[in-house]
Amino acid sequence: MRRTTVSAAAVLVVLLAAGCSSGDGDGKPAASSAAGGKLSAKWTPKLDAAADGNKAVCNQVGDKACAEHLTDIALVVSDLEQAVDEAGGRAEYPQTVAEIGKVNDAVDAYSEHECLNDENAGMAGSPCPDDAQTILTGGKTLALALQADEG
Repeated sequence: MRRTTVSAAAVLVVLLAAGCSSGDGDGKPAASSAAGGKLSAKWTPKLDAAADGNKAVCNQVGDKACAEHLTDIALVVSDLEQAVDEAGGRAEYPQTVAEIGKVNDAVDAYSEHECLNDENAGMAGSPCPDDAQTILTGGKTLALALQADEG
């Protein structure tokens, strides 16, 4: 399974180098252990927080603000991916793994389509709005997938 962190870095190397990072702010990666409960209890609030934000931020999918928002979501998804791997991966979380794959693919596509800084990214026929929408909805979809896998 590909790592979203690598994909996110490919999308926004400049933004990540400028200080966007996952973790708790002390320079250490976010803890991802499933110990002490179900993943949904820990990750649903994190996914919701990353996916929420200014609803209009991605009206222009090629803008830096949208790319930063998409990167924030991708980083949380990457951390969740690691937590799922540690908690049994596909065997324990098949729907979640499938949804993570969709977000990873959308992050890769956003990069491959060179959406960042493309003034035509939002034009009819551009794949960029679909790429961004998949990433934007990924947080909500992943929260539901986690709950379904644990249900």
